Amino acid sequence: MKFSVETIRQADYVPVNGVIADSYRNDAPNTDGDEVDMVNRLRSYSKYQPNFEVVAKDRQHQIVGHALMIPVTVRSPWHSFDVVSIVEISVGRDHQNQGIGQAMVIELETRAQLAGYPAVSAIDNSDFFFKNNYVPADNFDIFSTLSVDLNANMIKPLADGSLFNKGGKIYYPEEFFGVRNTEV
Repeated sequence: MKFSVETIRQADYVPVNGVIADSYRNDAPNTDGDEVDMVNRLRSYSKYQPNFEVVAKDRQHQIVGHALMIPVTVRSPWHSFDVVSIVEISVGRDHQNQGIGQAMVIELETRAQLAGYPAVSAIDNSDFFFKNNYVPADNFDIFSTLSVDLNANMIKPLADGSLFNKGGKIYYPEEFFGVRNTEV
């Protein structure tokens, strides 16, 4: 299937909501039912960057995929620095397993690297990010403040040594949580 990956436009918001809802229906892995609302809340986050939200479109310019990453802070008693985190990725059920998700992740990683971020993180209970060269973040002494399995907290350094001696905890913005704040 031929498709393109491009920066989201405001006119894409409504169709993106449909793709997200379709992708996460029927209690799919990595879902809590709040994905559509979370994406809408994160667009009002002070560090939201439209170029960190992408859509995949087919030849007819129909949206078949969506991904969003946001800057998050890694803090320890000694330092604080930002990485970006892919907080939502979805592909419509009829278009899955065709490389669309991977293409959107590669595009987001490229944009993060060009913006100077040292790494991209993600929370994932499947092997999708592992297959895309992410590793458990605890390899770099980076832990999630979310209540997730240790191996679900994934990270990918964007340059050699970019996470050397930079451990800490990843803190997500309030907009990420809505009414379900579970941050430790």
